Order: sequence, then C-alpha cells, then structure tokens
Amino acid sequence: MLHAMRKGASGWLAKGLLLLLVASFAVWGIGGDMLGSSAGSDVIEVGDKTITIGEFQREYQNQIVTLSNLYRQRISREQARQLGLIENTVRILTDRLLLSEKAKELGLGATDAAVLDEIRNGPTFKNEAGAFDRFRFQDYLRQTGYSEAEFVEVLRNDLMRQQLLSTFALDPSVTPAVLVDTLFNHQQEKRSASYIELVNGNVKNAPAPTDDQLQTFIEENPDAYTAPEYRKASYISLTPDLFTNQVNVTDAEMADEYDGRKSEFDIPESRHIQQMIFEDEATAKAAAALISAGSEFATVAKDQLQLTPEDIDLGETAKGELFEELQEPVFSVAVNGVTPPVKTDLGWHLVKVTKINPAKLQTLEEVKDRIKRSVALRKAVDIVYEKSTALEDEFAGGATIAEAAKAADVQVTNTDWIDIRGLTPNGTPATKLPAAPEFLQELFTKSKDADIDLTQTRNGNYFAVSTVDIKPSALKTLGEVKNAATAAWTANWQKDENQKVAQALLEKLKAGTSLEEAATSASVAVKTAEAALRSRPASGFSAEAAEDLFALKKGDYALASNASGSSYLLFTVKDIIAADKEEAKAAAENIQNGVLSGIQRDALEQYQTYLEKTYGVNVKLGLIREYN
Repeated sequence: MLHAMRKGASGWLAKGLLLLLVASFAVWGIGGDMLGSSAGSDVIEVGDKTITIGEFQREYQNQIVTLSNLYRQRISREQARQLGLIENTVRILTDRLLLSEKAKELGLGATDAAVLDEIRNGPTFKNEAGAFDRFRFQDYLRQTGYSEAEFVEVLRNDLMRQQLLSTFALDPSVTPAVLVDTLFNHQQEKRSASYIELVNGNVKNAPAPTDDQLQTFIEENPDAYTAPEYRKASYISLTPDLFTNQVNVTDAEMADEYDGRKSEFDIPESRHIQQMIFEDEATAKAAAALISAGSEFATVAKDQLQLTPEDIDLGETAKGELFEELQEPVFSVAVNGVTPPVKTDLGWHLVKVTKINPAKLQTLEEVKDRIKRSVALRKAVDIVYEKSTALEDEFAGGATIAEAAKAADVQVTNTDWIDIRGLTPNGTPATKLPAAPEFLQELFTKSKDADIDLTQTRNGNYFAVSTVDIKPSALKTLGEVKNAATAAWTANWQKDENQKVAQALLEKLKAGTSLEEAATSASVAVKTAEAALRSRPASGFSAEAAEDLFALKKGDYALASNASGSSYLLFTVKDIIAADKEEAKAAAENIQNGVLSGIQRDALEQYQTYLEKTYGVNVKLGLIREYN
C-alpha cells in the first residue's frame, strides 16, 4: 500500500517534503517511534513497531505548522487534506520507522555524548552570538509537546538513521558526464535574435462595437467584469485606545513610569561625521597629511576618491553604530577634528567630526505625553477586559449586537458596502474598520442569522461582527462597464487583426522574403535581441518566444507575442553561443549536484521499497482520515 502511495507522490508538496527527508532525517521532534502519546489505536505498523493515532496526529500537526510558517498563514485541515498532507505524513513516519529498524539491526547507535553535542553545538538552538540558547530549546519543546527525555530519544534515533543514510552519499566523480554535459549545454546555450515588432495598438480603423457585441464580450470574460460579493456589517471593536479617556493618570504614576523607563530616555552622545575609506594605509596616510597641511576634507575626498559631499556624509551616528575599531578614535576628536587612519574590514578610514551632540537625559516634562499615554493604555486594558466579559455574557444570552453594545456601554459601528479586501464599490478603502486581519475573514464567512461571537485578535484586542446585508457577486451590467469593455474589445480586435498581418508576413519570410524587406513593408525597423538563455529570455521576449527561438534552425523564422502581449515578434536566429563551463562554472556544479542528488534519491527510494518488503508495512489510512 505504501509503495502505491509513494508512486502517487507526484505533487510539489509531496516531492518537496520527501526531498527534505532524503537530505536529512534529523527534522527534530517528529520521530514517530519515540512520540510519547499512546492515545488510540495503532494506525501504522512496521515490523513489530507501531504508530498510534495520537502519535500520528502530533506529527500531522507539526507538518501543518511547518506549512503555515512557510506561507505565513494558518493552513486549515481542509487545505491540508487537499495538499495531500495526510499521505505525506504517513510516508515520513513509515520511512523513518523502516530506517530505524534497519539501523538497529545493523547495530548502529548514538551515545549520550553525541546526542548532547548535537543539541548544544547544532545550529537549531544557537542564538545570534552562536552559543547554545536554553530558551530556544525550551520553546521548541513547548511547541512540539515533547519532554526533554522524549526529545533526546527522538534525536538519538535520528542520528542513527543519519548514519545509515550517510552510506548513500556518492562522490561527484560517479555522476554520468554525458548526462551532466547534455543538461549543461541545454541550459547554458545562448542565442541572439534579429526581429521586427508589430505593435497591436498601431492597427487603425477599429470598428465601433455594438451593444450586443459588448455584452457577448463581457459574458465571455466574466472575471474582468464581475463585481465581488459585498456586505454591510455592524461591529463592535474593543481596543485600549478607545478607553484612555475613561482612566485617570496621576502625577505619581507618571513619575513611577518614568523612573522605570529612565534608560529609554537617556540619549547617548552622537556625532555628525564624514568619512573616506582607502584600500591601503599608505594612501590613507597621504590623504591625512594633505588635510593636516590645510586641505579641506571634502576636497581630498573628491580629488583622491572622486566622492561628492553627499557620498562622504554619514549623518548623525551613535558610538555603538560604528565599527569597534572606529568607536574610540571618532569619539575622541574635537569638532572639525579628523581621526588618524584606522583599519577595519572595509579598509583604512579617515573620519571627520563636524558636530557633537552631547549625551542627554530627557526630563519627565519633555516626555510627559508619551509617559501619560503609555500608562493610560495599560490601565485601559483592564476596561477592555471588563467590556469583553460583559459582551460575552450578552452574546451567550442571545443578545443582538446592538443590545449587547447598549448593555456593555460600548459603541456599534455600521459599515457601508465593502468587499473581502475592505474596499468600497468605487474601489477606495473603507474607513475605520478594525485593524485586524481576522475581521474581514470572519465577516465574509458569517451568514446573516449566525450567532455573534467575540473574537480576540493576535494583538489582544477584541471585536464582534454581525452581517447586516449581503450583495452576492454578480456580472456587472453593460451600463456599468461600457467604457472599459469598449476599450478592451477594441484592443482585442486590434490584436486579432495584427496577428493576421504578422502571420501573412511570416509566410512571406518562409517563402524567401528577407527580414529587412518585411520590415520595410511593415514600416518598422529590424532590431537585435541580446544573447540570452532559455530560462532568461532577452528583454521584451516572452517565454513562448524564447522557446521558439531555441527550437529554430538558422535561417528559419517564427512568430510569437512579446513579453507584455502588446505586440507580435517575427524573429530568426542571429547567433548561437555554445555553453562554456569556465564561464558558467557555478551552473555546471549545480547541475552536477542536482544529478547526483537525483541518483541518491532514486537509490534511497528503492532501498525503502526493499525495506517495506523485508519488514512489512500496514497502514490504516481509513482510520487516519477519520480522525484527521
């Protein structure tokens, strides 16, 4: 059964996740054989090893979280099903168990020291300074639901599997040279083209379309002329800033807030500086000597480095914003002083200080408004919580949004017609909608008679929304879109007529007319497209045109749309530039590595099929789908 599922894994998601599996089985925290849950029936059996439904669900949720992070939005269970995530999770867990069984049979193992070394020195739990971060480790355990002991065993099994997988590593020298060269020559060959361009908009004497023609055109292109669904809503929004006028902030509270945040208002010394950077010390010293002799800093920069005053001006700079080597020299010189040459990774610096802004501690009076608002917002959070509790009670009792708002003493806001993007029918953004992405999503999933719920947003605010009226998506009337439809119909007519002209010229070219003669008859010029790759067409050439160009023999002609679709190109091959491995060395290496990875992946898949037959695999897919 699993073999059949693997054969069907043709989607991008399955291939992508399986590639990650091949690359490394150390995707920590998802080792099916060591999951702590024992809930439910066994759903995967490999030899005498099993995966329970609880274990499967935890792995499945990890996969959903991984995809959600990738797309930066929560993947629903239905979307996960459509992407084949259930089947992919089965493959990952089963293949992992198969390899674990084989690793143990071969006597492979991982010592406690090796596991600890991987945790402390691996890249997963290191902070920005490159040191092991205990908080990152604990946060990972919290997210995946493991205890430390469970994770250690998961990682131990992953390290064992890696030992087994390392035997599939191949030396690049075994890669078939003929295959690599063929792929390289195909990908890296360049071609230039001679061509003429016939612009659709240059076709004249377009007829005026009748209303019947326009109506038919609109119906044949509904996506361009269909109004989205619009809704009217009543909503309540609870945010602290709505209630700051209901709280009292005392002078003592502001003083306490200021004292607690005093470091925030301690502005360090900054300096306005100019800078030159030289490649070597001798040149930097020569420039410094000119400045010491009386030359202006900007003049030396212009003469020696061709830099303008704007180029050398770095503006206001704090000490910590400079290279460590520059901090003391720059903050030691007086106004209009110039540092001696200082070496950093960028070269040899000369820095002039044009202004000094002394360190300053802002007083409470200077930041009073900021402090007062901060305290007021914090105190208003309590009001938000009280109002949210009152609203929840009202909604639980069946109150309408207006009734609940009156009981909780909060404001109801009514919208005009808006679409799911928050736009009004004239295309302008609706004003005063809650600043929460969840708002529009909830509004457009609620029926008019749906129960009202209070929703908490990601930033801790709340809203409740009721659908007042719905205007379904519908094809716009001719009267609403006549001007736009007329312009589109005319452009479409010009394109069709232009294609006929271009096709007729192509036939003449094939019959022996030169490109120059065709250009003269069409009152256009012959142009040359720069040499380009298949994968990166020349400027103005569409992917279709590039494909046709690389299929042409010298002396033949082809016709295709340009990149924007606004004209037709008639072209022939001007030059063919063979692929050069020295020039495209990185591309050659990438192709070789890709072929090598493919060979290794195929070998591993065959090995996994062998292990399935050796140990036996039983997957209860129906039960898995029932619970997920």
